Amino acid sequence: MGRGRKNNEESSGSPAWLTTYSDMVTLLLTFFIMLFAMSTVDKARFTDVARSLSNSLINLSTGESILDSSGKSIITVDFVNPSDKNLPKQNEKYIESAEEMVIDAQRQIYEMEMDIAKEEIREAVEAQGIGDKVEITEEKDFIIVRLESELFFDSGSADIRPEGYPVLDRLAEILKNIDNEIMVSGHTDNVPINTPLFRSNWELSTARATTVVRYFTEKLGLDPVKFTATGNGEYRPIADNSTAEGRQKNRRIEIMIMK
Repeated sequence: MGRGRKNNEESSGSPAWLTTYSDMVTLLLTFFIMLFAMSTVDKARFTDVARSLSNSLINLSTGESILDSSGKSIITVDFVNPSDKNLPKQNEKYIESAEEMVIDAQRQIYEMEMDIAKEEIREAVEAQGIGDKVEITEEKDFIIVRLESELFFDSGSADIRPEGYPVLDRLAEILKNIDNEIMVSGHTDNVPINTPLFRSNWELSTARATTVVRYFTEKLGLDPVKFTATGNGEYRPIADNSTAEGRQKNRRIEIMIMK
């Protein structure tokens, strides 16, 4: 009777492995916070480690083992096909909570990567001395880097000016570490154009965006799969086209990093 009562008491409540798993997740989150607080942390190395650890947690959620230092399995949990042996159904809520913690950690890592990229772009712009010609804004679904066309193109031309190459080179160093979709769009003012090369502002804006994307991908080796080039002509102004200052702002190249 005593032994049966003892076994019943041991089987009640959360399974023993859940304590180990919860401790592991908590330690990982603490590890992320500690590294983020260190001013001397290597940004690239940190994000690589964070991705690796997140992937490990995802693999665990599909039914892999946690190993000790000798390579022996401490616990093996099958989250996909729970059974009475390794995952009582009444404890599935604990698994859902742990998975939410993993997803939240991944989201924080992603947001930090985007913040790092945005800050690096600002630093690159300031280093080039063109802070007054570049605008960086963040929306819910994307980050936009607005570059005034005068930095890169002569009037009515889609050929990059020599002084524009160093700016694009530095931006490419930052963009190559971003896996998100990147849309490069050209914009003009409302002054009509009709030349043998460009019959309208549609053609001119599209050619400029395409020139930038081709330089990124063909000359600098960025992945063309993540790039899109679009032309918008004069139809998406951000300033008043009735003034010279407004027309200058509307003549622009936008690099949109999608979230």
